[in-house]
Amino acid sequence: MRKQGIYAGFVLILMPFMAGCKPSQNALERVRQKGELVIITDPTYPPFEFNEGEKLIGFDVDLAREIGKELGVRVHFIVSDWDGVLPSLHIGKADIAMSGVTITEERKQMGYVYSRPYFLSGQTIARRKGDTRIRQLEDLKDKKAAVQGGTTGESALQRAGVPDDHILRFKTLPEALLSTRAEKSDSDGTVADVPALKYFLLKDFPDLELVGNVPVKENLAVVTWKDAPELRDAINKALGKIMADGRYARIYEHWIKEPATPEMMAELDRVRDAGISGASVERPSLASLLRKALPQLLSGAKLTLFLTFTALLFGIPVGLGISLLRISHFPPFRILAMVYVEVVRGTPLLIQIFIIYFVLPRLHLQFSSLASGVLALSLNSAAYIAEIFRAGIQSIDIGQMEAARALGMDYPTAMRWVILPQTLRRVLPPLTNEAVALLKDSSLVSVVALEELMRKGQILVTNTGEPTPIYLAVALLYLAMTLPLTFLVRRLEAAWQPITREKGRKRNV
Repeated sequence: MRKQGIYAGFVLILMPFMAGCKPSQNALERVRQKGELVIITDPTYPPFEFNEGEKLIGFDVDLAREIGKELGVRVHFIVSDWDGVLPSLHIGKADIAMSGVTITEERKQMGYVYSRPYFLSGQTIARRKGDTRIRQLEDLKDKKAAVQGGTTGESALQRAGVPDDHILRFKTLPEALLSTRAEKSDSDGTVADVPALKYFLLKDFPDLELVGNVPVKENLAVVTWKDAPELRDAINKALGKIMADGRYARIYEHWIKEPATPEMMAELDRVRDAGISGASVERPSLASLLRKALPQLLSGAKLTLFLTFTALLFGIPVGLGISLLRISHFPPFRILAMVYVEVVRGTPLLIQIFIIYFVLPRLHLQFSSLASGVLALSLNSAAYIAEIFRAGIQSIDIGQMEAARALGMDYPTAMRWVILPQTLRRVLPPLTNEAVALLKDSSLVSVVALEELMRKGQILVTNTGEPTPIYLAVALLYLAMTLPLTFLVRRLEAAWQPITREKGRKRNV
């Protein structure tokens, strides 16, 4: 009954936001009327799409421009993390997606519509050179495997029986490969599309190799939302013409570095109907969607709370120690503490996470994903907490220390029994702000394959194609975690302010 109440509560809260969320109509006419085809892509997946300086290039990019010519419109690319590529079609941010997207039945059932396949691909494994323990996907069942989260590489591992807690989901493919490169790495192999793995291994990862076979065969296609069948048909016609007149072969040879053979072109023609949807599947209701999503979101929220409170457990005492060094009468201590604070506050938390997880292993300092996340959050929060304590200590009237010393206390004793108790009362509100900020910043640890609340939400959006209810549920869960914290601190603040409490009592009288 309690769980049903939670689900019902979420449905009632989210229902007003869901009203009126209907996909636009007549997509092809809309594209031609505005003279622009908006294409969303994730520019971290060479040779299909990637940045060269500020220029977006790649196989998909060149092919998309030829499609635009056939439709008689210009093409406009918008970039996104992979997690946002497909959901952007649902909410109308883009007309089509071209980002090395694989045709799957699950995505068809979500409402995505595919063009005819334009590329024959497959999933394989990148392993450390000479690691003959890994020859096929099933060999990863008792090991750790890295993937780009939300891709068909993840699905291939799940179908092969690899346990969910053995799959490390990274934001990008290079990050997954970095996790496999080190000798004492988190993962034993990375699963991804063959062309992308070949590109990265040749360019940046010479210490990795591909297994000798391609365990999973796949077809890549242009994706639209279910309200755009006319646009899909026009794209199919354009692709057919591009493949027939030789433009496709030139693009393929330029980016894949091998010829488009007659056998390959014949296979593309043979699977031309692979993108056609099968039997229609009824979309789940909002209540059903949340019933399935909430357990995963709550699991992510549990990790978020663990990261936040563990980081505070280490960050508060470390921050207090650094603040005492900053007001020390010994100059080297002051300089050391000042350098630490300025370096940490002057660099983004995301960079600090990357350095701890990806850079330190090159210096033979290896940390797991969880240890890296906790360490980065703790060290980052300690710098801000140090400044909070320093400001609080220096706000105490100098007469308090002088009076304590006059009573015969030495400096440490006076600090312990006179200054710090008053400081704690004053810094409680800014410490609360830091705790709330830290809880929200914990979402950044997803770059090292930790699936906290926000990352769970992104994965669910990719897997369900329903960004609106999932992200609103994520927002409500963050709110549910922060409100009790602020309420508790307000109660403590009122209890620890005897003067304010006494005034309140007099007003009540």
